[in-house]
Amino acid sequence: MPVAVPRAPQPIFAFVNPPLIKDISREALLEWINLRKEFVAVTEARCEAAKEGAKAVLRSVRNSFDESLLETMCETRWDVNKDDLTADFLMLKIKEITTSFMNKELPDMEDMFGDDLNFDESISDVEARVTAYFNLANKIIMRNGVSELFVGDEGVKRKCKVLVKFLPASLHKAVSNELEYRSGEAKLSVRKLYTVVSERALEM
Repeated sequence: MPVAVPRAPQPIFAFVNPPLIKDISREALLEWINLRKEFVAVTEARCEAAKEGAKAVLRSVRNSFDESLLETMCETRWDVNKDDLTADFLMLKIKEITTSFMNKELPDMEDMFGDDLNFDESISDVEARVTAYFNLANKIIMRNGVSELFVGDEGVKRKCKVLVKFLPASLHKAVSNELEYRSGEAKLSVRKLYTVVSERALEM
């Protein structure tokens, strides 16, 4: 009778592919940020389940860069010795790129929100539905790296316009009417706009 040989446990990191940075375009870095968040979350969960330390498994930000690209960036744009690079410095540079606008042009709001920002009618609780809608708008903004477009008084006003614009037709009409004739201050406050949208949605 053959003797059963116990299989060696597989290393926990064998199932996780850490994302790499081979391109410093805004789109590529935004994708890397999203993939890295997933990588870190999955790795930490697996390490916790296996009672292993995640630090030894996680690929550092420094080692996430293609070596040649990193050398080029240090020589041409960052004016820093590659040996002096830190995770904080690299994340700062990544953030500078992802939060800037390509060619300094404003993105097309219709293109950015039109396909993704929707009012999920499958959520039966009205307030939960409105919350999900506002939360989805924030996710789209963060995913596209345009958060700076929506800060300050003008930014809040811009966000409120977006939130109203992509509401379902009947709710859009009711909310727009409320903002025009009775609750104009909600055009300048996301919190107040949330209240208006919730109240009008409850009436439908």
